[in-house]
Amino acid sequence: MSNINKKLFKRLHLNHAYGQLIALIFVPITILACVGAALVLSETSNAAKSQQKQMALAILTRNEVAAETFLSQLNSPELAPIQSQFFMQSIMDEKHVVRAAIVNSNNKILLSRGYQQQTPWLDIVKKSEFIGPVKANGNHIYGLEIKNPDNNKAWLMIEVDNQPLQIARYRVLIVLVATGLTTLLLLLLCLNFYSRRWIAPMYEIRMQLQRLNADTLDQHMIINSTGELRLLQRDIANVVKRLHFSFLELKEHTEQTEDDLRRTLDTLEVQNITYRQARDQAISANQSKSVFLANISHELRTPLNSIDGFIHLLLRQKSLSNEQKLYLQTIRKSSAHLLALINDVLDFSKIDAGKLELETAPFDLEEAIYDVMDMLSPLAAQKHINMAFYFANDLPTHVTGDALRFKQILTNLISNAIKFTPDGEIIVRARIEHDDIGQCLVHFSVQDSGIGLSGTDRKRLFESFSQGDASVTRQFGGTGLGLAISKQLVHLMQGQIGFEDNQERAPTDKGSTFWFTAMLGTNDDEITVHPSFENTQVLSFMAHPATANILRHYLEDYKVSHIEATSIIDLFSRLNLLSKNIENTWLIFDHNGDTEALLKEIRSRYQGKIGIYGYQMSLEPDLLNQYRALPLYQPLSRSALAHLLNNENTFEELETEEFNGQGLHVLAVDDHLPNLIVLEALLGEMNVKVTKALSGQEALGILEQNFEDNKKAFDLVFMDIQMPVMSGVDTTRAIRSLESTLENHKRLPIIALTAHALADEKQKLLKVGMDDYVTKPIQMEQIIQILTDWTSPNFSSKASLTEKISPIETLDPQVLNWQQSIQLAANKEDLAIDLLKMLIDSFAVELKEIEQLIDMEDFPQLEHVLHRLHGATRYIGTPNLQDITGSFEHFVSTLRKERRKADEQFTQEVMLKFHALKDVIHQVEIAAKQVLGRFNA
Repeated sequence: MSNINKKLFKRLHLNHAYGQLIALIFVPITILACVGAALVLSETSNAAKSQQKQMALAILTRNEVAAETFLSQLNSPELAPIQSQFFMQSIMDEKHVVRAAIVNSNNKILLSRGYQQQTPWLDIVKKSEFIGPVKANGNHIYGLEIKNPDNNKAWLMIEVDNQPLQIARYRVLIVLVATGLTTLLLLLLCLNFYSRRWIAPMYEIRMQLQRLNADTLDQHMIINSTGELRLLQRDIANVVKRLHFSFLELKEHTEQTEDDLRRTLDTLEVQNITYRQARDQAISANQSKSVFLANISHELRTPLNSIDGFIHLLLRQKSLSNEQKLYLQTIRKSSAHLLALINDVLDFSKIDAGKLELETAPFDLEEAIYDVMDMLSPLAAQKHINMAFYFANDLPTHVTGDALRFKQILTNLISNAIKFTPDGEIIVRARIEHDDIGQCLVHFSVQDSGIGLSGTDRKRLFESFSQGDASVTRQFGGTGLGLAISKQLVHLMQGQIGFEDNQERAPTDKGSTFWFTAMLGTNDDEITVHPSFENTQVLSFMAHPATANILRHYLEDYKVSHIEATSIIDLFSRLNLLSKNIENTWLIFDHNGDTEALLKEIRSRYQGKIGIYGYQMSLEPDLLNQYRALPLYQPLSRSALAHLLNNENTFEELETEEFNGQGLHVLAVDDHLPNLIVLEALLGEMNVKVTKALSGQEALGILEQNFEDNKKAFDLVFMDIQMPVMSGVDTTRAIRSLESTLENHKRLPIIALTAHALADEKQKLLKVGMDDYVTKPIQMEQIIQILTDWTSPNFSSKASLTEKISPIETLDPQVLNWQQSIQLAANKEDLAIDLLKMLIDSFAVELKEIEQLIDMEDFPQLEHVLHRLHGATRYIGTPNLQDITGSFEHFVSTLRKERRKADEQFTQEVMLKFHALKDVIHQVEIAAKQVLGRFNA
């Protein structure tokens, strides 16, 4: 039922019994009475009219002969006026006749009698012998054709009074009204009887039910109805009695339940007290855990700092053989892996406390993935597992994100794959899943051919401290935190992580595939250019199909003429097909079996360049030198392949930023002597003088003696945090207190050199008076950065270094901030130079396109070009250019956001901003020439 019908029923009270009764009885009777009255009035009116017509016809017939006689004597002199008046009077004496006349065919009145006023007769078309009734003056006119001696037609006309008809109609109407009133009275009497018999008892029952409540259920209900309603009322009374008994039972049960609940609450209160005590113990245990993590971090990082420092010093020795370098690099990778395990425990604590935050900086995506695989390659080499890495061509090389956390996720997945794969292969793939302006969602997968996981293990896969079953745990070990931490890190990178069973994809496959996605920033203007080796010919044999496929794609990208052998025998047979030009010919084959015998056999047939593909631990440098072969380390990377084709040495060389600290004097405070020795050696290589102190008291005594003797103050203090008796924090407070007693004393920079790595450690140390924070194990790059940031700029440096820096220091940092550019390039100066060149080279094309779009008034495309230019400025320190491109883009975007058309004022404003953009670009070009000129000199 519609809302209108509901409102109508409510307004007319049709939802009540009275209203329904009236609607069902009165309305049909009223309709029937109205229809009947209308029919009676119509029939009585028709009967009266018919009776009047018959009466008129009789009058006309009786006077027809006299009228004809009158017409025949009309022109006769014998006709006297008295006779004509007598004739008309006889007609007027007829009952209900008002007027009478004789009318010819021309509607001319020959003789008439009636009212005193000469009321004209109607002009009636006379087509029949009898006329009427015709309504006129409230009466009816009738006429009868009479014979004329002249053969002209004439009619005898009379006007009959209608008042008798009206009187008859009123009489009938009075009778109908009286009948209706009588019927209505009878209906009201019936309604009264019906209401007293049925409706009134129903309302009484309703009132009794409304008066019922929990306290009146036991009261007796008065039954005063008859018939069926009496039975209904009796049944309701019985129901009320049963409800009363049920209510009494429920009340009794409720009271019993309240007693039970009261006793339960008392028990819960006792348990709550126990739970509060347990919670306090858990909080205390959690605090103890944090203290334990801080202590274990210090205890583990402190010896790692010494190990890493001494490895760094040894690798800088020029007299090391390739084999010694290989051993040292392996030790360094192992220490890095141990440091990664420590970071897992600490990261879990940070994630648990919600204090882990991601950093954002540009990094090389392909290089980051390869670094992880290269670090874990010794573990794969021990189990003879083949590793392959496929990097999709459409992936951007340089992205923006947290490289350290990304490597941590990948390290966890690949190390798990190596751990649970007894033999076979591990394939790492990277591809774009979704690309957008300024960012892309990258999909990474790690496929292994290991033991797989059961259904129970899959449910607990990403839980903390969760591993496989007991036997697998005893066999493979592990902390059980890697996947749980990886899941949290992936969520912070706006991605997802998951697991697939390889057998679900193909029944013959073994192992599993772990995958994750990560949202990374991109530079839309980046163009990947591969090196070209068009005149180079390569004959290859790879036993591992995935590696062979990757090598084939890489060589195609490098435009190399590639011949692929299917076996060692096929390789020997194809050696004769190689070009005789030894300089541009390469033989690349997989290290498998007896390498020495294979090299000896190849050298008996081929004297060109040879590259052996295998793990670093498996390739002996002396054997390679003996047969003039170069290593191509597994897993295969683009850069390693390019270095090989360029005949470059693939051993890693440490590149340390050139820094001369001549004239600097540093105080190093640490209770661990090996750390002091490492720090002194590292600083000594940069000509920095170091004074060592094995405790906070000793350091404070040295500073006090310096102040008393008015000696030159130290340029910087490296302060260990955790030391016996007097910690680094207490020592720092004492030094700051000592400085407050001296006049005209310059604040001494104190750098916290600590193994603690909790999330809020840096803020705590800065609050107590320290100036910066470095986490052990400390790297050479960190030392250089600290010395550059916190030491006096007046110390003696190399003249060549000063000459190189001075032109850049004269630049306006708002136009080109070179230091910021290097930081945006992950502290890689070569990358910063390349990014600056790419930006400068794009200016001409961008300005031309912007000018054309303004002329065509294509503002949507102009917004896209400005967005692209603004994105390019985010990777170079050009504050002014970044601001103006951003504001220009925002101004143009208002046209699209407000959905309006460009008017003349908008176009003029666009031109003004375009000219301002050209001026700023010109300033950046001038500054870039100074920077690029310095490096090209």
